[in-house]
Amino acid sequence: MALFNNLGFSKHPFAKTNADEEEFLEQYFVPPPFFEAVVGDSNDPSSAIVLAPRGAGKTAQRRMVEGQAFTNGYLAVTYDRFEFSASQSLADVTLQYHLRNIITRILISLLSYMAQHMDVAKNLTKDEKKELKLFIHSYLGGMTGSNLQEIIQELKGVPEKIKEFWKNNVGFLESVVNVALKHFDLDSVDFPEAKTEAKKLSETYKHQLEILYLLAKKIGFHSIYVLIDKPDETEQTGNNPEKTYKLIQPLVKDLELLGLNGYCFKFFLWDRIKPFYQKDARPDRVTEYNLKWNRKSLKQALSLRIKAYSNNVHNSFDDLMESPCNVDDVICLLSNGSPRNMVRLCEKIFAVQSDRDHNATKIKLNVVDFASIDYCEMIVKENYGEQICKDIQRIGRELFTTNFVANEILKISTNGARSKIKSWTDVGIISEIGKASVSTSNKPVNLYCVVDSAAVRLINRVKPILEFIDDSLIICECCDTDNLVNVKLFPEDNPPLCRSCGRQVK
Repeated sequence: MALFNNLGFSKHPFAKTNADEEEFLEQYFVPPPFFEAVVGDSNDPSSAIVLAPRGAGKTAQRRMVEGQAFTNGYLAVTYDRFEFSASQSLADVTLQYHLRNIITRILISLLSYMAQHMDVAKNLTKDEKKELKLFIHSYLGGMTGSNLQEIIQELKGVPEKIKEFWKNNVGFLESVVNVALKHFDLDSVDFPEAKTEAKKLSETYKHQLEILYLLAKKIGFHSIYVLIDKPDETEQTGNNPEKTYKLIQPLVKDLELLGLNGYCFKFFLWDRIKPFYQKDARPDRVTEYNLKWNRKSLKQALSLRIKAYSNNVHNSFDDLMESPCNVDDVICLLSNGSPRNMVRLCEKIFAVQSDRDHNATKIKLNVVDFASIDYCEMIVKENYGEQICKDIQRIGRELFTTNFVANEILKISTNGARSKIKSWTDVGIISEIGKASVSTSNKPVNLYCVVDSAAVRLINRVKPILEFIDDSLIICECCDTDNLVNVKLFPEDNPPLCRSCGRQVK
């Protein structure tokens, strides 16, 4: 029997890290404080931008916005797949490129619902029928059942039973246009006329969106929500925040589009695009939300996840331990504000325990200890690269000055040390937290702190996990930040400072 079964779970609770693959997400989703504002009022929709690090729950939020569509009366259309032809580059991506993709998805969604509400199709006016068949010819022309199914999989806001129309009526290689026209009793369009009208349509994308909104209202929707997600996961954007922003910039910049009547555009974006996005940002017109997790909210998410997968037998990870030791706090501290990292650390603990004894019915503390180091090394290398991982461990402490790095550790010039420290600051593994007075300098010097909890654990890998937490955890009374830093490292006569707000901590 698998370890997760021995521990009381029906399925492995930490096997998935992609929110799109999580079947019980609604049972352990923890809404951030602004979530209701992101959903908004479907009778008066407004666009919004959610910025968050990778693994912080952007896609989970998008899924929950999709999940509320039926209850709140809006059509949710997900746009999270950005495809390029062999000769196409980011420079070729225009607003028209995006709008054509979005309109195609809205059209397929509406036709899916109309197939369940044939009275709407039958009662369309002559002009509305003409517009609908032109849409079908222009956007679904040349599309086969195979192509259609790829798009259908993206339309996560459309219930499966509504999608059944296409599965049941369009063959793998069959023309989508022919099936749609026949099913909705629409005349075919002469090729010359279709070509002329298609050219007109290519010049009036926003007008087309307005026409589709009127059709959506006939079906019963108050508004249409376009949900933009995962622009950083394409072949042409990858790990580059500037390229990621360039991909969706045409949509973000067009305030007329974002304020189009009956529509709202909800962006779920990687926070590292912010320096590039800020040049175009209009927070007075499009509200921006920043998604951050603290230890309390991560613990809640972990607890709900464990309950969901154990059928409420367990309430916390501590329930799985051989001896209770507040391990949930340890896991959430090392997750560095990331639900995905939390899941990955728990999976690592399960993997180590299974390797040592897959018949175990409890998890040993030394397993958590070993797994934490293995996980932290993996995360630090992934996020910052192997060389920075080596550099940070070589320093051997989470708090330091430029002179310490130059003279005591790397044996290089002060300018060389500054260059190193800047590179570490740029990637986010350290941060300047204030000034310190030291005997070797006539003026205060910059004080730097390793702010990634996984990196701090790696620096202190020789300490047992609970001893490490006891020695390092200081909670700021001002901003509630968890500081993982040994206060003994602060220079003499200098008070310990919070890595987040810079105020004195005790």
